[in-house]
Amino acid sequence: MMRASRCGAAVRAARAVRWGALAALLALAGCATIPSSGPVAAGLSDLTQAEQQVQYTPPGPVAGATQEDLVQGFLYAATSPSDDYSVAREFLTAEYAAQWDPSFGVLVFEGGRPFRSDGDTAGVLSLSAVAKVDAQGSMLPVQPGASTEMRFEFERVGEEWRISSAPAGVILDSSTFTEIWSSHQLYFVGPGNVLVPETRWYPNRPSLATELVAALLEGPGEPLAQVVTSGFPAGTELVGNSVQVDEGTARIDLSGAMLEAGPLATGSARAQLRATLQSVRGVSGVELFVDGAPLRETPEGEGGAPRQVGQLSDPVVLIGEEFGPIVSGELRPLDGFGATVAGFDPLAITLSPGGQSAAMLDPDGVTLLEDDRALPVDDRPELLPPSFDLLGYVWTVSAAEPAVLRVTGSSDGGAAEIPAPWLSGREVAAVRVSPDGARIAALVAGDGGSQVLVAGVIRDENGVPVGTTQEAEVQLWAAGAPVDLDWMGQLRFATLTREGGASKVTFAGPGQFASPQGSVPQGVELSGGGGRTQLRVLSADGGLFAPQSGGWQSTEDDVALLAKRG
Repeated sequence: MMRASRCGAAVRAARAVRWGALAALLALAGCATIPSSGPVAAGLSDLTQAEQQVQYTPPGPVAGATQEDLVQGFLYAATSPSDDYSVAREFLTAEYAAQWDPSFGVLVFEGGRPFRSDGDTAGVLSLSAVAKVDAQGSMLPVQPGASTEMRFEFERVGEEWRISSAPAGVILDSSTFTEIWSSHQLYFVGPGNVLVPETRWYPNRPSLATELVAALLEGPGEPLAQVVTSGFPAGTELVGNSVQVDEGTARIDLSGAMLEAGPLATGSARAQLRATLQSVRGVSGVELFVDGAPLRETPEGEGGAPRQVGQLSDPVVLIGEEFGPIVSGELRPLDGFGATVAGFDPLAITLSPGGQSAAMLDPDGVTLLEDDRALPVDDRPELLPPSFDLLGYVWTVSAAEPAVLRVTGSSDGGAAEIPAPWLSGREVAAVRVSPDGARIAALVAGDGGSQVLVAGVIRDENGVPVGTTQEAEVQLWAAGAPVDLDWMGQLRFATLTREGGASKVTFAGPGQFASPQGSVPQGVELSGGGGRTQLRVLSADGGLFAPQSGGWQSTEDDVALLAKRG
């Protein structure tokens, strides 16, 4: 059981299966215990079923309240969704009370929330916003800089002020938000029959399993809707609008539309459910039913089920004439193509996911290296380090023309050009395909610092890349000039930016908060390695640094090149 970590500052959010209700708990007196396990009750069918283990009874407006008092009281009153936020609506005029929409989403901010008057009948709440969460739980960061201003308007009702206009949704400070909300992943089926996660944010409460399954049945959001598929036939719904958890097993009863799925699709659906519910405390297994009848597993369905992507790897470096992984502090030179790397005078190397080949950037362009051949794949000017995807395609981009990506098949050397309009006119430092092949990220310069843009990778029925989504989402705003980028698994990426004389490392990811990781002296390159413990940063003087105890520890000297994987 999780206990609120800050007395007098707890937040609670109530939400129906599709965010039919949204409540935020702001500054509350006393400590509250917030259960994070237990049986799942029926999904909310109306706003009167708050499903909260702790109920809050904030006061309504007091006589003689100022406009600022009304705004702060209104935010506090939104902690209670009881009777369709009846207390919060007491702060509003009768006309606006019928219009205000608390289910719009959450604005997450840091620091204070000063209020200032704007004339006699309006006021502004100034916030340092860091992220926005929409009604489906998808999060995007907010560009740092100017304050986000939330405008309120007021009217006299008799002798008292009331709010006649207010922002839709709820406002939470970041520390409170992360105390009682958590990120979870919905899993869909991507290229190569692998599971692809989509991060969503949910309040920590017993109905979490129900909400996750319902969201999974609704399908992916943009831009993954163009990229992934699902084993659930269209129209599949939860029977009874609820997922029951019995002794660790989630019992999921689906509507008859599920019977339209064949064995392979059913196997995919079952794998999606298992992966999606693995983060829910108290759930260790899944049982599927259709209109109350068990849906049995079949060898065909289980054998063809999508797999999880795992990509932990030891750092691979070039020291002198030797190229290979560092295992337990010892360089182990690779045979085959690895023995030829030093002779090319490489500028950057990316290994294929399985390590059987490499894409190398040298002064002449990008070359595909295998044990029995060296195949030139791109000779355009100003090429950036290449990237591999999980199906073996080599991705290359020229900084001189970043809006045109070149994709080369490793089996036949056939190349195609893919437009990436979201990179047009950008100053690009690095482009990397995610380990599951569903997303492509680019570290670019912009607005006085750096950004990471993430787009979806669109493929044909054979997995051949044919395009990217027309638009990309900014998933990170970072200070400093862009230097390098790499994925650290499916959920996160790491960036290296330079501000003054410091090279700063930042972790982030689609739908995740940014997490600064300190500085590495003269950092010029990084490799994600599939996880934080495998992450390495190379400095300009050949030092290899690994994260350790909140800082960075030098592990090797005289490293000429740090390879990436995938």
